[in-house]
Amino acid sequence: MNCIEPSNLNENVFRLVGKEWMLITAGIPEQFNTMTASWGGLGVLWNRPVAFVFIRHERYTFKFIENDVPVTLSFLGEENREILKLCGTKSG
Repeated sequence: MNCIEPSNLNENVFRLVGKEWMLITAGIPEQFNTMTASWGGLGVLWNRPVAFVFIRHERYTFKFIENDVPVTLSFLGEENREILKLCGTKSG
């Protein structure tokens, strides 16, 4: 997996999040979950890069977020739409 420094992003965040969607993965290697989202954002808060996402408490991924475990946002691009659709309908 490639870790990208936020300051090196040259992408349109509105297109990435709103049109191409993203995968939110939370947990540890032994137990984690991934879900598709098309809401949230990236920005700067008090001179630090931030990301924010909204997850309903009914979603399986929510418990991982609440446990203060690592979270990854992945942007796969339009060519992976079928993967994004699958992760948006199957959980756990």
